[in-house]
Amino acid sequence: MSAAAMQADHRAESVLREAGWRVCAPHECDIRPDATAVRTDHPNDPELQLYLLYVDRELSGLVVAGEDSSDPYELIADASRLAVPLSDQHSKRTWQGRPLPFLYGTNGHVWRFKNTLDAEHLDGSPSRTAPEGGARSRDVYAPAQPATVARWKREAVRNPQAPTLRSRLRLLPATQLDPQRQLYDAQRRSIEALERSLAEDRPRALIQMATGSGKTYTVVQASHRLLKHARAHRVLFLVDRTNLGDQAFGEYHDFHPAGSKQSLHEEFPLKRLSGSTGLADSDKIVITTIQRLWCKLTGKKQPAPHSEEAKEFEAGGTANLGSATPSVQYSAELPPDYFDFIVIDECHRSIYGSWLPVLEYFDAHIVGLTATPIGPTFAFFQENLVSQYTYEEAVADEVNVDYDVYRISTRITRDGSKIPAVTPTAMPDGRIERVNTVLAHVDRVTRAQHWRQQEEDDEYAPSELNARVESPGQIRTIIETFKDRLFTEIFPPEADPETGEVLHTRALVPKTLIFAATNRHADAIVEAVRRAWNRGDDAFCVKINSETPRPSKAISDFRNKPEIRIAVTVDMIATGTDIPALECLVFMRDTRTWSYFEQMKGRGARTISPEDLKKVTEDALCKDRFVIVDTVGVTEHTMVDARPLVRDTEQEVPSLERLLKACAQGRQLSVDDASTLAGRLSRLGQRLEHDQLQRIEGSTGGRKLTELVTDLVLATDPDRLAGERARAVVSDDTDSCGGERLWSTSAGDTDGPSLTEALLPFLERAELREALLEAARARRWIKIDHLSRDGGVIAEGVTDLMRAERTVKDWRQYMEDQREKFADLRIAFEKRRPLSEVRARIEEVLGQVRSPQQRWTQQQLWKAYVDLGIARTGRRRNAGLPEFLSVLRFELRLDGDEFRPYRDTVDLRFQEWLARQETAGATYTEEQLEWLRRIVGVVATSATVSRNALDEHALCRAEGGWSRFKAVFEGDDRTPDELIDELDQELGA
Repeated sequence: MSAAAMQADHRAESVLREAGWRVCAPHECDIRPDATAVRTDHPNDPELQLYLLYVDRELSGLVVAGEDSSDPYELIADASRLAVPLSDQHSKRTWQGRPLPFLYGTNGHVWRFKNTLDAEHLDGSPSRTAPEGGARSRDVYAPAQPATVARWKREAVRNPQAPTLRSRLRLLPATQLDPQRQLYDAQRRSIEALERSLAEDRPRALIQMATGSGKTYTVVQASHRLLKHARAHRVLFLVDRTNLGDQAFGEYHDFHPAGSKQSLHEEFPLKRLSGSTGLADSDKIVITTIQRLWCKLTGKKQPAPHSEEAKEFEAGGTANLGSATPSVQYSAELPPDYFDFIVIDECHRSIYGSWLPVLEYFDAHIVGLTATPIGPTFAFFQENLVSQYTYEEAVADEVNVDYDVYRISTRITRDGSKIPAVTPTAMPDGRIERVNTVLAHVDRVTRAQHWRQQEEDDEYAPSELNARVESPGQIRTIIETFKDRLFTEIFPPEADPETGEVLHTRALVPKTLIFAATNRHADAIVEAVRRAWNRGDDAFCVKINSETPRPSKAISDFRNKPEIRIAVTVDMIATGTDIPALECLVFMRDTRTWSYFEQMKGRGARTISPEDLKKVTEDALCKDRFVIVDTVGVTEHTMVDARPLVRDTEQEVPSLERLLKACAQGRQLSVDDASTLAGRLSRLGQRLEHDQLQRIEGSTGGRKLTELVTDLVLATDPDRLAGERARAVVSDDTDSCGGERLWSTSAGDTDGPSLTEALLPFLERAELREALLEAARARRWIKIDHLSRDGGVIAEGVTDLMRAERTVKDWRQYMEDQREKFADLRIAFEKRRPLSEVRARIEEVLGQVRSPQQRWTQQQLWKAYVDLGIARTGRRRNAGLPEFLSVLRFELRLDGDEFRPYRDTVDLRFQEWLARQETAGATYTEEQLEWLRRIVGVVATSATVSRNALDEHALCRAEGGWSRFKAVFEGDDRTPDELIDELDQELGA
């Protein structure tokens, strides 16, 4: 055996021992009750080593180990070839007298595993439900522990026809999923789609459900089915925020399965992993944050639950435990085979970015839940979107409530303002003198206030509001306008539509949530609200932020206490918080991130019964809508499908200081921390004075600050990392890791700087760090523009017509931007390509806009064209493909300048086809013509026709379907099949 092979063999043995196997040579072998891995030579290749796995004195599995360069796929294939001869050779000791089922192939770095029982019955006969080609192998972090193999054997003996979890997933009972109607149809469809994906052995599955439509409850139901019917060993529900874990624990704890005498947690014990608490084998559902899970894997000390340290530890998503990407090592207490399923809540966030090594440590199916998937989300889940339930669908099903938009715009909001260097001032003797302007400057962190003289005129743009300048006049004008219009236009009196008689008015401020830009901005809004309503008490309007003492209690109080009417937050209540009684969201901060806006919007979408609503808002009748009050244009501009660069909730200056301090100490920043650094520097760069920028760029070695930021953005771009990051690899650098086996990520950077390269200037240049910190501290002060008087208020409800105009305008701009793609679509239309090809091209076009632009669904586009009077039809909603084809044909000018309904297009094509038939001498009986007209109806509603369609479409099925059509046209020059194909080509798409 070569030196490389011996080294790989040594690594394989080390991992086997780590997993609890006793490794020995054949002459040392005395098969004990404890598990043994017997080292033996490969019968054909001296460079390979075999390990025979004995559990309960029975030969049960096999490891084929090769050198570093060996392909694990080839090694596992070799193990499969040896499974039969080795079981024959050791027939007296082989478990069940069958070929070895538990097979591993490893080069010492990567382990690959196959359980042949996934595709077989215990007796070795093939399962009729098995995937084509038999059992599939998969990468695992390490071999299963002997106790796990023993459990697998017991499960197989108990159920020889479905001996493994994967085989049982293919046989989940087809009985009615929810006999007591505990689920919405969308929840039921999601569970069924998830189970189909699991049956196909797809390792990752993504469920997209609108905020407020019961994602967690759906997965609670699914968990029960997996534990009860598939006999899964354990389910992990993983979050990255403590409040999400609290809510999930409540959902699981309170769930009572239909027809069961026990609650779920009584049947399958539920455990909340927190602090130093351990796990028992009896725990079947585990809920925890990924930060605590990582600590459990690495032996790191965890903060006490609900402590101040815990709030900081789990609030920002990265645990604040050092700068490097979290690595994991083998944990005997929490082995890779510990969980069968991992559910990731709110998986659109970075839980799979920095924390990828933690997730991939476990040999488990991963299920993601989100309302707002972004590009990296789809990439991580391998594009396996098993279920999609949009906000519009949830509203139609009355799972969520719809919303109206009310817009408030002021002069300063639209145009900004100017702070003059001198101010005309009336003197005691009546003279007007020009006096130097003195403005208050407030420290963002300490809130200390200083008065400074304005040296020159300062003109600020709307984008600088609440970043560099705060305008009390602008804040006051918005709040006072909101108050004045609240019960006249935003929540107007309800009147009888026939008589005009007022039936109901409201006087109690609806539960309202205001989104502010910064903590300082939130303080100013709270003050403005209390002044506008002349309320001196602290209960009417409260600020709820991460710095709020006991924020969970503050949220609970806002949810349940009638006296708290308005809450102001920066972003703490943007996700994972249910306040069903919310009826109004006021956006006084902008966001251009679609997923974040949807999460914020979702706070108001929850339904609530009239009785529960009245408990907190006495004069409300019911919640049939909520209102978005847009004061910054957040509902008007295009959103991007991304997440913000700044990925934690720290205040700006301390966070920048922390990150630069880590660089000064020579520590490599994690991907999320480096992304946050890019965001901080980008924001700082936009507000720098010329001399500050000169000093910073004078210390960069000749590079611009924007170049440094761009390098950081490229090095942390989630799409690039998802596409190019190499597989997680095992590192054996004993010099740096003390011999421990670590799981880490290595980036295969090919079209951008590596993270190390991007961070190098900040690691090496102390002068750069000092210049940045000095500039950042100078920006701690925010000017208070008490001089500018706001006005020019525009306050109006956004009508369907206004929405339609914006939607069509944006859609046409998108078509212009994507001219090449739409040119291909035009060709497909003109050449009458099959519907499958046309639809594929449409999906390609829509696939890029559907997530970040919800109003660009087929249904929403059609509604916009109807509302504008372009499409003249009675049906305004629930449009399908034919209506959308009409929109596309109109915009591509395929039918001239007039809008032509798709039904008219099909009718015209049919008349042209019929005329050609008559010219060629073809004649049709009255019955044949009736059938041809039915086919026109089929194409008009589905854009295609086929043999199956004649049996499925109500127009044709009632008249005998395909069999009758075939009889009617028997003896024609064309066979019935040929005629159907020709009509599909001539009339469809």
